[in-house]
Amino acid sequence: MELGCSTLLYGNHPLEAALRGIKKAGYKAIELAAMPGMSDHLPQTVWESDSALKDLRKQIEDSGLAIESIGASTDLLNPDARARFIRLMQAGRVLGAPAITSGSGGGADDEAAFEAVAKMLNGLAPVAHETGVKVSVKPHVGGAVYSTKTALRMMQLVDTTAVGLNVDASHLWRTPELEIPEETIPSLLPYLVTARIRDTLSRERPIGPVPTQIPGGGALNLQAVINVFKQKPGLKYVTLEIVGTHANHSIEQVDEVVQRCYDALAPMASGG
Repeated sequence: MELGCSTLLYGNHPLEAALRGIKKAGYKAIELAAMPGMSDHLPQTVWESDSALKDLRKQIEDSGLAIESIGASTDLLNPDARARFIRLMQAGRVLGAPAITSGSGGGADDEAAFEAVAKMLNGLAPVAHETGVKVSVKPHVGGAVYSTKTALRMMQLVDTTAVGLNVDASHLWRTPELEIPEETIPSLLPYLVTARIRDTLSRERPIGPVPTQIPGGGALNLQAVINVFKQKPGLKYVTLEIVGTHANHSIEQVDEVVQRCYDALAPMASGG
């Protein structure tokens, strides 16, 4: 298994710097962040132009990195956010991105919101089929889909040829059920499209500071989690996604975090 890195970590810096730092550290792929306010390396000026998208694709290819997905985390129940998400899926076809990631939207344990999310995701299925960009939904703290149980229920309601899961053990760790991710993720593997990796220490809902997200700074058994991901046929990448570095970290500080994470994760991903 190979490692990817989200450009989310470089949210306060240009894409060129992100590609340089990610490649230098040793990663093989990126999640291309398209999250205004956090990290927008796929701005509207680019995704509205096929020519600009082709240039961006070439830039990423020339860096020696693959596009594992577009990271477009948003509230998909919001019509404006969903319209933008669809445009990003269309951009993904030009970029050659196989998937686009987001939380589900909605609120936890809200039945009406859960049903609305299922209907909305099925509404995105024709776009996924047309573009070849699969919707990968992260079970996310606070969302309608937030745990293994809610993820499995959602997968029974949606078109799984168009919609799958983006699994991040750090979110399952913080569920009210206090999941042990390496024990619950196996049931999600049939629906797994993309995989995310970071550490976390507390089981409280807010994610902790950057140092506790760096592998070894938290309480997760990351080797066991990665071993489970390896059981998914065809899953090529597990992708680092850390929040907090986009706010006020210098490029040198972000590069250091990215390198430290690679150095910790690479032996786990390679089986060492």
